[in-house]
Amino acid sequence: MPKAAEQLALFADLPPAARLRKSAVRARFFFALWPGDWLRSQLVQAAASIPPGSARVQRIRPERYHLTLAFLGPLQSQQIEAAQKAAGAVRLAAFRLPLDRVGFFSNSGIAWIGAEKPPPELMRLKAELDRELLHLGLPVERGAFQPHVSCLRGLDTAPDAPAFNLTWPVDEFVLMRSSSRDGVTMYKRIGRWKLASRAASDAGLPVAAGFPRLELA
Repeated sequence: MPKAAEQLALFADLPPAARLRKSAVRARFFFALWPGDWLRSQLVQAAASIPPGSARVQRIRPERYHLTLAFLGPLQSQQIEAAQKAAGAVRLAAFRLPLDRVGFFSNSGIAWIGAEKPPPELMRLKAELDRELLHLGLPVERGAFQPHVSCLRGLDTAPDAPAFNLTWPVDEFVLMRSSSRDGVTMYKRIGRWKLASRAASDAGLPVAAGFPRLELA
Protein backbone atom coordinates (compact mmCIF):
# COMPACT_ATOMS: atom_id res chain seq x y z
CA MET A 1 0.00 0.00 0.00
CA PRO A 2 1.42 3.44 -0.89
CA LYS A 3 2.46 5.57 2.04
CA ALA A 4 -0.24 8.18 1.42
CA ALA A 5 -2.89 5.43 1.38
CA GLU A 6 -1.51 4.01 4.62
CA GLN A 7 -1.81 7.40 6.29
CA LEU A 8 -5.39 7.79 5.08
CA ALA A 9 -6.22 4.30 6.32
CA LEU A 10 -5.06 5.21 9.82
CA PHE A 11 -8.03 7.55 10.19
CA ALA A 12 -10.53 5.83 7.91
CA ASP A 13 -12.61 4.43 10.76
CA LEU A 14 -12.60 7.53 12.95
CA PRO A 15 -15.93 9.35 13.37
CA PRO A 16 -16.04 12.90 11.95
CA ALA A 17 -15.72 14.50 15.43
CA ALA A 18 -12.57 12.49 16.17
CA ARG A 19 -11.06 13.48 12.83
CA LEU A 20 -11.79 17.12 13.62
CA ARG A 21 -10.09 16.83 17.02
CA LYS A 22 -7.10 15.18 15.39
CA SER A 23 -6.75 17.98 12.84
CA ALA A 24 -7.27 20.66 15.50
CA VAL A 25 -3.92 19.99 17.19
CA ARG A 26 -1.59 22.89 16.41
CA ALA A 27 2.08 22.93 17.38
CA ARG A 28 4.32 25.97 17.66
CA PHE A 29 7.96 26.16 18.73
CA PHE A 30 9.87 28.80 20.64
CA PHE A 31 13.12 29.35 22.55
CA ALA A 32 12.76 30.63 26.09
CA LEU A 33 14.20 31.07 29.54
CA TRP A 34 12.35 28.71 31.88
CA PRO A 35 12.36 29.48 35.61
CA GLY A 36 13.22 26.87 38.21
CA ASP A 37 10.90 25.99 41.06
CA TRP A 38 12.28 28.55 43.54
CA LEU A 39 12.13 31.47 41.13
CA ARG A 40 8.69 30.37 39.94
CA SER A 41 7.43 30.53 43.53
CA GLN A 42 8.86 34.05 43.85
CA LEU A 43 7.18 35.07 40.60
CA VAL A 44 3.88 33.73 41.95
CA GLN A 45 4.18 36.03 44.97
CA ALA A 46 5.12 39.01 42.81
CA ALA A 47 2.25 38.34 40.40
CA ALA A 48 -0.17 38.06 43.32
CA SER A 49 0.68 41.66 44.25
CA ILE A 50 -0.52 42.91 40.84
CA PRO A 51 -4.14 44.10 41.23
CA PRO A 52 -6.42 42.52 38.60
CA GLY A 53 -8.71 45.52 38.35
CA SER A 54 -11.80 43.51 37.37
CA ALA A 55 -13.32 40.05 37.80
CA ARG A 56 -12.78 39.12 34.15
CA VAL A 57 -9.00 39.37 34.41
CA GLN A 58 -7.30 35.97 34.38
CA ARG A 59 -4.10 35.07 36.19
CA ILE A 60 -1.77 32.97 34.07
CA ARG A 61 -0.97 29.63 35.68
CA PRO A 62 2.54 29.55 37.22
CA GLU A 63 3.58 26.44 35.29
CA ARG A 64 3.29 28.55 32.13
CA TYR A 65 5.68 31.27 33.30
CA HIS A 66 8.56 31.78 30.87
CA LEU A 67 10.51 34.46 29.03
CA THR A 68 10.40 34.04 25.25
CA LEU A 69 13.69 34.55 23.43
CA ALA A 70 12.57 33.66 19.90
CA PHE A 71 9.18 32.54 18.60
CA LEU A 72 9.55 30.24 15.58
CA GLY A 73 5.97 29.14 14.90
CA PRO A 74 5.21 25.79 13.24
CA LEU A 75 8.30 23.83 12.12
CA GLN A 76 9.00 20.75 10.03
CA SER A 77 11.28 18.04 11.44
CA GLN A 78 14.28 19.33 9.45
CA GLN A 79 13.68 22.81 10.80
CA ILE A 80 13.54 21.51 14.38
CA GLU A 81 16.94 19.92 13.83
CA ALA A 82 18.23 23.22 12.41
CA ALA A 83 16.90 25.09 15.45
CA GLN A 84 18.76 22.68 17.74
CA LYS A 85 21.93 23.22 15.71
CA ALA A 86 21.53 26.99 16.00
CA ALA A 87 21.12 26.76 19.77
CA GLY A 88 24.22 24.58 20.07
CA ALA A 89 26.26 27.27 18.32
CA VAL A 90 25.47 29.89 20.98
CA ARG A 91 28.55 30.53 23.13
CA LEU A 92 27.81 32.76 26.08
CA ALA A 93 28.31 32.77 29.84
CA ALA A 94 25.64 32.52 32.51
CA PHE A 95 24.33 35.80 33.89
CA ARG A 96 21.86 37.35 36.33
CA LEU A 97 18.61 38.89 35.17
CA PRO A 98 16.96 41.43 37.50
CA LEU A 99 13.16 41.34 37.63
CA ASP A 100 12.03 44.65 39.08
CA ARG A 101 9.30 46.00 36.84
CA VAL A 102 5.63 45.38 36.06
CA GLY A 103 4.78 46.22 32.46
CA PHE A 104 1.59 46.28 30.40
CA PHE A 105 0.81 45.51 26.75
CA SER A 106 -2.24 47.61 25.93
CA ASN A 107 -2.94 45.81 22.63
CA SER A 108 -3.31 42.42 24.33
CA GLY A 109 -4.28 43.46 27.87
CA ILE A 110 -1.39 41.49 29.39
CA ALA A 111 0.48 42.50 32.53
CA TRP A 112 4.00 41.16 32.84
CA ILE A 113 7.09 41.09 35.03
CA GLY A 114 10.43 42.10 33.56
CA ALA A 115 13.53 44.22 33.97
CA GLU A 116 13.63 48.00 34.14
CA LYS A 117 16.99 47.79 32.36
CA PRO A 118 17.55 44.41 30.66
CA PRO A 119 21.19 43.37 31.17
CA PRO A 120 23.47 43.40 28.10
CA GLU A 121 24.09 39.65 28.56
CA LEU A 122 20.42 38.94 27.88
CA MET A 123 20.43 41.13 24.79
CA ARG A 124 23.56 39.35 23.55
CA LEU A 125 21.90 35.98 24.07
CA LYS A 126 18.91 37.13 22.05
CA ALA A 127 21.09 38.61 19.30
CA GLU A 128 23.37 35.58 18.99
CA LEU A 129 20.48 33.13 18.95
CA ASP A 130 18.68 35.18 16.28
CA ARG A 131 21.83 35.34 14.19
CA GLU A 132 22.33 31.58 14.27
CA LEU A 133 18.66 30.96 13.45
CA LEU A 134 18.76 33.32 10.48
CA HIS A 135 22.01 31.73 9.29
CA LEU A 136 20.19 28.40 9.03
CA GLY A 137 17.17 29.90 7.29
CA LEU A 138 14.76 29.82 10.21
CA PRO A 139 12.12 32.50 10.85
CA VAL A 140 12.87 35.23 13.36
CA GLU A 141 10.29 37.79 14.43
CA ARG A 142 11.17 41.38 13.65
CA GLY A 143 10.63 44.27 16.00
CA ALA A 144 11.87 45.39 19.38
CA PHE A 145 12.64 42.73 21.96
CA GLN A 146 10.81 43.34 25.24
CA PRO A 147 11.83 40.56 27.64
CA HIS A 148 8.91 39.69 29.92
CA VAL A 149 7.09 36.99 31.88
CA SER A 150 3.33 37.24 31.29
CA CYS A 151 1.30 37.06 34.52
CA LEU A 152 -2.22 38.40 33.92
CA ARG A 153 -4.43 38.76 30.85
CA GLY A 154 -7.59 40.69 30.13
CA LEU A 155 -6.66 44.03 31.74
CA ASP A 156 -8.03 47.28 30.35
CA THR A 157 -5.42 49.58 31.86
CA ALA A 158 -1.91 49.32 33.28
CA PRO A 159 -1.99 48.00 36.87
CA ASP A 160 -0.65 49.96 39.81
CA ALA A 161 1.68 47.33 41.29
CA PRO A 162 4.01 47.64 44.29
CA ALA A 163 7.76 47.58 43.82
CA PHE A 164 9.70 44.31 44.13
CA ASN A 165 13.17 43.06 43.30
CA LEU A 166 13.92 39.51 42.14
CA THR A 167 17.02 38.04 40.53
CA TRP A 168 16.92 35.27 37.91
CA PRO A 169 20.21 33.33 37.67
CA VAL A 170 20.17 32.44 33.98
CA ASP A 171 22.36 29.43 33.20
CA GLU A 172 20.39 27.75 30.39
CA PHE A 173 17.76 28.25 27.72
CA VAL A 174 15.28 25.81 26.20
CA LEU A 175 13.42 24.96 23.02
CA MET A 176 9.74 24.37 23.72
CA ARG A 177 6.84 22.87 21.78
CA SER A 178 3.47 24.48 22.39
CA SER A 179 0.46 22.46 21.24
CA SER A 180 -3.17 23.57 21.41
CA ARG A 181 -6.30 21.49 21.12
CA ASP A 182 -9.85 22.35 22.08
CA GLY A 183 -8.65 25.59 23.66
CA VAL A 184 -6.09 23.86 25.90
CA THR A 185 -2.39 24.69 25.48
CA MET A 186 0.33 22.27 26.56
CA TYR A 187 4.11 22.77 26.69
CA LYS A 188 6.81 20.16 26.11
CA ARG A 189 10.53 20.76 26.32
CA ILE A 190 12.37 19.64 23.20
CA GLY A 191 15.93 20.62 24.14
CA ARG A 192 17.97 22.41 26.79
CA TRP A 193 21.30 24.21 26.39
CA LYS A 194 23.55 25.19 29.27
CA LEU A 195 25.42 28.48 29.35
CA ALA A 196 29.03 28.48 30.54
CA SER A 197 29.66 28.97 34.24
CA ARG A 198 30.62 32.45 35.39
CA ALA A 199 33.79 31.05 36.97
CA ALA A 200 35.02 29.69 33.65
CA SER A 201 34.21 32.96 31.92
CA ASP A 202 35.91 35.11 34.58
CA ALA A 203 39.01 32.92 34.40
CA GLY A 204 39.33 33.61 30.68
CA LEU A 205 38.69 29.99 29.70
CA PRO A 206 37.01 29.20 26.38
CA VAL A 207 33.23 29.45 26.52
CA ALA A 208 31.90 26.13 25.29
CA ALA A 209 28.74 25.77 23.25
CA GLY A 210 25.65 24.62 25.06
CA PHE A 211 24.74 20.98 24.85
CA PRO A 212 21.22 19.73 24.06
CA ARG A 213 19.25 17.36 26.22
CA LEU A 214 16.64 16.25 23.74
CA GLU A 215 13.16 15.07 24.63
CA LEU A 216 11.61 14.45 21.28
CA ALA A 217 8.02 13.25 21.17
